[in-house]
Amino acid sequence: MANTITIDKFFGTNSDLTPIQSQIIKALTKKGPMHRKSLVEELNTPRTTIYNNLLKLQKRKLVEKYGDNNGKRGRPLVYWKLKFHYLNKEREKK
Repeated sequence: MANTITIDKFFGTNSDLTPIQSQIIKALTKKGPMHRKSLVEELNTPRTTIYNNLLKLQKRKLVEKYGDNNGKRGRPLVYWKLKFHYLNKEREKK
């Protein structure tokens, strides 16, 4: 796999991630839960690429999404966050 990065530090196993998936994980670690538009702006990557990789990370149980509408009517904002509690602790240390 020429286009993968291993992040043993976070996952403890050989989790091979693509560079964009690694960037998504790093952004979520650094800034906490984000919606897709924020990730697109942060990583300067097309929204479909971000979404496809978020789905792949979700299937691997590395990230999860949740909706928040703040008690208002209409479509809720969908946020993506890291699924592992200790990854969020790594973000808090910095």
